[in-house]
Amino acid sequence: MHIFDASFMTLLLIVALYFFCKIMRVKILVLLRAKPEVRWDRVQDRIENVIRIAFAQKKLFKEKAAGIMHAFIFWGFLILLFRSLSLICRAYSDGGVFESAFSIFWFWKGLEHAYTWLKDITEIVVLVMVAYAAFRRLVVKPARLTITPSGYLILGLIATLMVTDYLYDGARIASNLPHIAEEARYSPISSFVANMLGGMSPGALKALGIGMFWIHIATLLFFLNELPRSKHFHVITSIPNVFFAKLEPKGAIRPILDIENQETFGVSKPQELTWKQIFDGYSCTECGRCSVNCPAHLTKKPLNPKELIRGVRDYVKKYEKEIIEGKDVVAEGAPTIVDAITEEVIWSCTTCRSCEENCPVTIEHVDKIVDFRRYLTLMEGRMSKEITTTMKNLENKGNPWGLASSDRGSFVKELGVQSLAEKGDAEYLYFLGCFASYDDRNQKVARSVIKLLQKAGIDFAVLGGEEQCCGDPARRLGNEYLFQLQAQANIETMKAYGVKKVITSCPHCMNTLMNEYPQLGGKFEVVHHSVFLLKLVKDGRIPLKAPEEVPTRVVYHDSCYLGRYNDIYDEPRALLEFCKDIEVKDIKRSRENGMCCGAGGGLMFKEEHHERVNRLRLSQLEEANCPIIATACPFCLSMLRDAIAETGKEEKLRALDIAELLENKAIM
Repeated sequence: MHIFDASFMTLLLIVALYFFCKIMRVKILVLLRAKPEVRWDRVQDRIENVIRIAFAQKKLFKEKAAGIMHAFIFWGFLILLFRSLSLICRAYSDGGVFESAFSIFWFWKGLEHAYTWLKDITEIVVLVMVAYAAFRRLVVKPARLTITPSGYLILGLIATLMVTDYLYDGARIASNLPHIAEEARYSPISSFVANMLGGMSPGALKALGIGMFWIHIATLLFFLNELPRSKHFHVITSIPNVFFAKLEPKGAIRPILDIENQETFGVSKPQELTWKQIFDGYSCTECGRCSVNCPAHLTKKPLNPKELIRGVRDYVKKYEKEIIEGKDVVAEGAPTIVDAITEEVIWSCTTCRSCEENCPVTIEHVDKIVDFRRYLTLMEGRMSKEITTTMKNLENKGNPWGLASSDRGSFVKELGVQSLAEKGDAEYLYFLGCFASYDDRNQKVARSVIKLLQKAGIDFAVLGGEEQCCGDPARRLGNEYLFQLQAQANIETMKAYGVKKVITSCPHCMNTLMNEYPQLGGKFEVVHHSVFLLKLVKDGRIPLKAPEEVPTRVVYHDSCYLGRYNDIYDEPRALLEFCKDIEVKDIKRSRENGMCCGAGGGLMFKEEHHERVNRLRLSQLEEANCPIIATACPFCLSMLRDAIAETGKEEKLRALDIAELLENKAIM
């Protein structure tokens, strides 16, 4: 063992690990001060998530070039961890750092040779990817990226690690050390570097090799300490953040438990954040993928999902010392998190989940937004006049418009549909929802669904005046108390009639009944009409007319709550395609990349400023050059219908629900 090498390496490790642990101690203590949250159950599912999302980098390849670049740097980082460990160990092995041939795979020559070759190729691949990353930042400058000096520093450090390792190995190979010759056979790039260094004297080669070794180690340890001090902390936290990702249904907002005995609601102080919400901030890469399809951001509203997460992270970082000491920073005069982020940002979110769909490290945005709204709504009463009116209507009349409860869904009597109170029981409850109950346009959709169900001989009934709003708008606007009242009222009514199976035409109702009612003890088998009607058509219970010669061209608009929340993309399309004379088109922004219509998160009932989301979405759908826009959601149908009218395109475009299209093609 070379005494100087071992002593110097020990000193470097002690100093680097001391500062690293000092930084990490603060981060960990902040997490320990946060609200508890269980995120270590269902270990097998979590490991599968890590393999699929973290290691396989599944979410990054939506942008192929950038995804490949990042993936190869990440995979290179994992592969070269073994190399870093080997180099550190060489300081403690015989021969000193220059002459040592120690490898952590010393026990298996075949594996050692394979790894030597893989390491050599990996480093050149990483160098190329780093060069491409620098080119993107210097020349391309994608709008979604936050370009900072820290980013260039990290790229420089990575490049330094690759170059110094090549020069270290090249100097050793050029020195013709006997025990290095075999290693050279499996190091094509390092051997090339060795040829470049061939004219140097043995002493110069040794000095170069030793110098590159220690520069490499110093860079590695500096890199380790730079990570938790910057946005690149995600290098350490991203894999754990994926492991701790939400496994409950994507559409289920976390409830306020025992709400009657709570003294505060929502989040306004750092200690009211859960540890996972803070950990999300640690894990944000500032890549901006969350903003590329955000309807608020694309229509120039104050919300940028990336800046939201940064805002929470920076707020927590600013008060780390006070959080650790258990101080109430808000009581001492600091702004609340809500005020730091601003109300305009919080009320701009449509809860479409595009941000979460695109985030490569599974950061959760929507639950945070709802927590901030809970504080504004339940603690401060700070909301727009439209939202205040909507809340009052929901509370007093069970619908957002304040219309009479007795009129709810009364039109179904014309079609011979009975309520459960009249019928006694039925195999299925058709849960109409507020739109189908009161909105003339969406009543036409419900009529089509009812006629198709009757044609198929389905035994169903409605709740009529006993039905209340499912609670989706109240919960997503932050009024958890009202949501739970509405949900419990519906659950009690449905249980009283022995309801087991539910059909609904509204994805918001479906999501709430299926994913959120179980939180309050209401477990029902819930199906959207697109899925149910597809099964009926496939089973031959709804016969179709002979196809027309000229096919009807249709572009399908994906509902966020049907698609991104519940992964129902294929069934609505398959239902349309079953009608042989309907030609279904897709546009670039479709399926999981589809853009919101602008109505989610309760914003259907709030006045919209800046560019209107529904008009932007309409312009995207027009790319398909189809005369019909097919929907499967009353919110989307209303928003797109309004956009068509507002832009004066009624003669050119029509928005129809898939049930209406099916009824037109069915033999009734």
